[in-house]
Amino acid sequence: MTSTRSRDREKASTPVIRVNVGGERYQDHEGHVWEADQAYHAGSWGTLDMPTTDILTTTDRISATEDEPLFQSIRVGEQLRYRFDLPNGTYQVRLLFAEIYWESSDAERQDVHIQDKRVLANFSMFDEVGHDTALEKAFTTKVTSGELAIDFVGLSLPMHSGARVCALEVKRVSAKHK
Repeated sequence: MTSTRSRDREKASTPVIRVNVGGERYQDHEGHVWEADQAYHAGSWGTLDMPTTDILTTTDRISATEDEPLFQSIRVGEQLRYRFDLPNGTYQVRLLFAEIYWESSDAERQDVHIQDKRVLANFSMFDEVGHDTALEKAFTTKVTSGELAIDFVGLSLPMHSGARVCALEVKRVSAKHK
């Protein structure tokens, strides 16, 4: 039988990385800290595409969330790649989206890959929830080589920036992997 104290220690030691993509450091309504976005450097985490991407922001109200600031900035580009150097294990990846720019079904489309596996195909956040509405997607993946890769690939017309995301959360759910 596992004691409550043991479970609390295990929970406290579980690696969680929260990134306010394109935004500043932010504390959410539950007290969780979301770090400001950064360029990747070995032994840490960040985007590989900082120089080739842009940030879009809005002051519009975002529906379906208690944490509007997480959804009021978005990093955009033809591709957007994030790397996390992590211990091997099983992780939950949460991707937070809001279409803060386009106001029609002509909105940008993208494929999203986690560990080289496509988890979202021809994805348009506008088609799912419309404009200025929070949307979260969660996936479970395994890290077996000390690195977690999340890649957003724009599928839109040239001169558009289909790859986009508002925030990322990476949480270790198990140290065991097969």
